[in-house]
Amino acid sequence: MAPPSPAGKRKIPVLEIFVVVIGILAIMGYNRMTIARLARTVPNVNSQVIGEWKSARGPEHLTFRADKSVTLTLPAKGADGLESQTGETSGPAVPGRYQLGQAGRIYVELMNGKKYTTTISPQSPDRFDLIDASTDGVTTYERVKEPKEPQGQG
Repeated sequence: MAPPSPAGKRKIPVLEIFVVVIGILAIMGYNRMTIARLARTVPNVNSQVIGEWKSARGPEHLTFRADKSVTLTLPAKGADGLESQTGETSGPAVPGRYQLGQAGRIYVELMNGKKYTTTISPQSPDRFDLIDASTDGVTTYERVKEPKEPQGQG
């Protein structure tokens, strides 16, 4: 029979400490590489949202800028207080800010107190549904395509 181990503190060999430290560093390195690889596969929403967007239901326009500012241009109101039927957006422009969240989520807060959320999906990068936080109303916006220059002129 083996003699019982003496009561007291056990000495930890240097090799065991070395193996534990190397194991912890290897796990940290692996996690860092995995996170970096994942970050490259997630789409950059900031570059996808920048530009002008037009409401599918009317003449409202949203303009997102790279400096995280946004402007909502509302339809002009006539003298009778009703929206203009000409389709022009010469009405008031409401400035605001937007923040990017995880998985393509965008939070918009306008200076008039209105708050909205949306998600830009990789399947439809030129369209999103803007959800009003207070009413849960949904407005669909589509990216305004830049008009192409006519060729052969000049």
